[in-house]
Amino acid sequence: MKKLLLSAALFLTLTSSVFAFVPQMSFFVNGETAVARVFNNTGRPFICEGTAFGQTYGGAVLNAWFSQIYVTPGMFADAYVYTNGRDPFINSWAQVDCQFTW
Repeated sequence: MKKLLLSAALFLTLTSSVFAFVPQMSFFVNGETAVARVFNNTGRPFICEGTAFGQTYGGAVLNAWFSQIYVTPGMFADAYVYTNGRDPFINSWAQVDCQFTW
């Protein structure tokens, strides 16, 4: 009986930490820089990967890909997209997936 309970608890623990989730994010645009900020407001560290996008005044969409960004509890990580000064950013967004790590 103990073995069954232990294996069930282990199964539930491992399967709950395997799936990716979308973290809390905020976005900033400051002329030549578009920033996507990922917050970790959980009690466990996680690893993120994804793409940050920025749309310029002229309509061009630029992106920056990132992977294996380690975010500890209570901290944040930034992804930057850059353009030249003649065509500033007007919008930014991101597609980010994170997974809890040990």
